[in-house]
Amino acid sequence: MIHKYKIDIWILIPVLILMIFSIGAVYSASSAFAFEKYQDSNYLFKQHGLKVLFSIILIFIFAKTDYRYTENISKILIWLTIILLVFTLFGSKGPIKGASRWINLGPLSFQPSELARYAIILYTASLLAKKKEYIHLLYRGYLPVIFYVLLVTGLILIQPNFSVSMIIFSTCMFMIFLSEARLKHIFFTLLALSPFAAIFVLSKDYIISRIASYAEYQSSGNTSYQLQQALIGFGNGGLFGIGPGGSNQRDFFLPEAHGDFIYSIIGEEYGFIGTFIILSLYFVILTRGYKIAKECKDDFGKYLAFGIITLISLNALVNMSVASGVIPTTGVTLPFVSYGGTSIVFSAVAIGILLNISSQREESDKGLIIE
Repeated sequence: MIHKYKIDIWILIPVLILMIFSIGAVYSASSAFAFEKYQDSNYLFKQHGLKVLFSIILIFIFAKTDYRYTENISKILIWLTIILLVFTLFGSKGPIKGASRWINLGPLSFQPSELARYAIILYTASLLAKKKEYIHLLYRGYLPVIFYVLLVTGLILIQPNFSVSMIIFSTCMFMIFLSEARLKHIFFTLLALSPFAAIFVLSKDYIISRIASYAEYQSSGNTSYQLQQALIGFGNGGLFGIGPGGSNQRDFFLPEAHGDFIYSIIGEEYGFIGTFIILSLYFVILTRGYKIAKECKDDFGKYLAFGIITLISLNALVNMSVASGVIPTTGVTLPFVSYGGTSIVFSAVAIGILLNISSQREESDKGLIIE
């Protein structure tokens, strides 16, 4: 029997636009760096292009796969994630840029925190659906859910990766807030964790330096080299930009031009108009994603959709806010656009799952029918 699935074009099209656009954006932002490091200006461009193609295939595969199957493997997946995070801390080949975040697999590298983002959302959604009738009870309902959230975010925090752990934690707490959990349990959780978060922040010099640099920028206009170069990129672009491939900041002025600060390169080459279009695409994904979540009749699908779209939106918001100097510098990439295989692959899987949730709603919206 052939099953037909209706793909939500209001999610699919913006994501495809971002992913296809990212190929050219990464090429422009990375060419000088790639030539310096690999003697091939096309090296990162080719790597990213293959990952984008693979990720697009994954979107359609998971869009046709019943999302309820993922609930059956959620517990296995979360414990596999925990094991990988522990291995990253103690079994990786050493820190990169002061942090142990990667597992090297020969010619490939794998970042378990990217898997952890979606694994904990998946398992949290599963627990919230299963414990719906007694999530308001502290010991039987709430604590078993918050235990896994704190375990996973804690392991990411001590890598250290403060920004990613806070994004994941905020997403999961939002999912719990949407359930029947008691507000006082959530409040006392946040209250109890606040001193530990403060101690962690104060104990990490890199966080303090970023906050101090941001405070100086807000008070006097002086800022760190990285943020200064990002803002110069936006200034160079003006309203319409200086044209694709014309960036000056990519030529070793702006560190992480193809990663964390690619939004600045987009601003330089495509101007305010270009950055506004990118922002608008994320806004379409956000509003449509929440519509899907609200209309989902299945509790697991509802919580999972809320988690996926919140996580992606928070990542995008944080990245763009950092690049434009709204918040202190973090290490968060721009979903579907920044260079990075692990991130784009898992984000594509999540979008595929979201599309499948959308296809199984009881509504009459137009979509693309695939068999």
